[in-house]
Amino acid sequence: MTAEQIAEWDAELSVLTSSLGYLFNRPEPRVVFAQFIEGLLAELPTKNGWTLAERAGHVTADRMQWLLNGSVWDANRLRDAVRDYVVDHLGDADASLVIDDTQAQKKGSKSVGVAFQHCGLTGDIRNCQVMVMLSYATAAGHAFIDRRLYLPEDWTTDRDRCREAGIPDEVAFATKPKPAIAMLEQARSAQVPFTWILADAG
Repeated sequence: MTAEQIAEWDAELSVLTSSLGYLFNRPEPRVVFAQFIEGLLAELPTKNGWTLAERAGHVTADRMQWLLNGSVWDANRLRDAVRDYVVDHLGDADASLVIDDTQAQKKGSKSVGVAFQHCGLTGDIRNCQVMVMLSYATAAGHAFIDRRLYLPEDWTTDRDRCREAGIPDEVAFATKPKPAIAMLEQARSAQVPFTWILADAG
């Protein structure tokens, strides 16, 4: 890896994050969004609101937290933009769509969907969130193009808890194959080129 390659990647990332500015109706979150993405890609020992804020030169984590909790933007529009970017750069008729789940270990009970459930990261039962993920894989590389948060049944049967977390009343319990199928249908509707579908049988 050379300094020139790193500079090229940094320039490409700046172009990409700048091109997504339309997601926000104010300039402040556009700047913080770029800093947030750079922080996620940086080699930090831990990644949370405080460490990302410190890397960006912020005095507190308020601006990073506001990006996720208070600013108005559409995560699904971002997903679509990322998917289109991936297809533009990796698109291949022989590509594979890969379905799997991933987990984020959590403390407490407020994070949406958090519960004591199987955690593939550790191979046991942990307090965690589970996301069903869709990846796009080709000979040139691979990247995530979609995601759905899995909501355990003890969440969807507690409507007060759901409302407190901002989950709409119409969201019901669904086993993991259902969001996986929805993501495949979404990819097909977006005319993502692929031949194969792979999934973890677990």
